[in-house]
Amino acid sequence: MMKNGKNICMILTGMALGASLTGGAVASGLVANPTWNPIFVDGVQVEMEAYRIGGNNYVKLRDIGEKVGFNVYWDNGVQVDSDAPYTGEKPEEEKTITEVTEEVRPNEKGTTEQTSADISELRDEMIQLINEVRRENGAAELTVNQSLMDAAQECSGMLFTSHKNKIECETVAAHGYPYGFGSNLTVMVGVSPAQIPQKAVENWVKSSGHFQTMINPICDSIGVGITIDNGRAFCYMFAGAEATYNPYN
Repeated sequence: MMKNGKNICMILTGMALGASLTGGAVASGLVANPTWNPIFVDGVQVEMEAYRIGGNNYVKLRDIGEKVGFNVYWDNGVQVDSDAPYTGEKPEEEKTITEVTEEVRPNEKGTTEQTSADISELRDEMIQLINEVRRENGAAELTVNQSLMDAAQECSGMLFTSHKNKIECETVAAHGYPYGFGSNLTVMVGVSPAQIPQKAVENWVKSSGHFQTMINPICDSIGVGITIDNGRAFCYMFAGAEATYNPYN
């Protein structure tokens, strides 16, 4: 069983992702036969090409990265980036914070000069973009839920660069949302405030795990959070699902 930090606190059934098991292989005198043992990610069964060799199950590291939501790529060796969404490719070099001082200007306390009204507009835009993606993929629009909005904003303010499942679940429960939910997180550097909603959604669309969470038809409500700190943007999306439960509630 694998732990997936990109789609947490959601107990779903009957959901199958990826390719079916096919074929067989022979290497070094060992016979590799397709294995039909079920594979689960956070309690959700997924389909993944796997083989049984010498009594053990083997899957591709790239396939694990795609299902769990971390990047795996080749750059003078196999590189694993646990904080980045899966693309299978080496990431482009990011701008440094000093290169965007005209776009995002820290104040004396180290936080940016974005007002709550500015952030509210960015959050509204992000929700609109997420719902556009859902419509384009045949999923119903998500309804704004204030409890999820408050929880997502609080979590973005914690400045996490990777998921903290227990904290996220407890924060959602503390804000009064009683059900399970899917969670997406992205952190950006060198992006102007006006570009944050579009860039966040683009990042999630490019990542298989994040994308599936965003368009999951079982989800019916949404909350998003954006915090800008020292030139970095921390963005959360919580997609609530009344048909699921929060194990920390």
